[in-house]
Amino acid sequence: MKINSFSITFWFNIFTNHEEILKILSEDFKEEFTNFNFLEKETDNLLVPVITAINREKMTNFTFSKINFQYNMDKVEWTNFNEFKEHALQIFDTLTNNQVDILHTAIFINGEIISEESLKMITEKTLNPQIVSNDLVDATLKLGKKHEDLFYKIVTLLNKRQIKLPKEIDKNGNLVPIPLISWNGAFVENELVDISYEINDKYSFDFTKNYHTTTFHLNKMLYILENDMQSDIDGIIKKGEF
Repeated sequence: MKINSFSITFWFNIFTNHEEILKILSEDFKEEFTNFNFLEKETDNLLVPVITAINREKMTNFTFSKINFQYNMDKVEWTNFNEFKEHALQIFDTLTNNQVDILHTAIFINGEIISEESLKMITEKTLNPQIVSNDLVDATLKLGKKHEDLFYKIVTLLNKRQIKLPKEIDKNGNLVPIPLISWNGAFVENELVDISYEINDKYSFDFTKNYHTTTFHLNKMLYILENDMQSDIDGIIKKGEF
């Protein structure tokens, strides 16, 4: 399985002291990010990022709104996971040490398996054979379950095709938009299973009074994800088990 990206999102009570924490982030993450952007204009939209930063060389970025902080690593391999884990824990410490009240956290991995039998990989062990036929062209499977009465684990599988369409020019010499081009002359470069894996502690937040993400819970989620993702994907595809 090829890994494409890692991501973590911290959700917290409304936080407005971004200007002060920007100074701390600039110091704590000066080796990762050199340019930090600050939204000086006040907004009522709680999800609009107030602070953003991008490292184009490492393909990492973060956004910091009034109610969440998201850190992303793109174009990665499994060998980058330890780096991602270190940054996730460092971000958590910086936020919690500066009065950011983290309520719950979600960690995501996106990956893919390239296969000419991508549709079969999703459906063979998971769907009723009466549903699967030669006319079936697409399938999306989303499974979620609670784990140890603490976390939710969510896996989504869908088949995709990477299509190369011929360019077409209309009678006026303009490029024809892709939605108006027939797939009749299309070339399928790859077929694949797109995989999204998430673990979060929303279960604990929903059912435990006054719950907050702690270092213990964050480390446990990172450990579970690292050790279980491959086995969970294999279990679904090869055995129909989750």
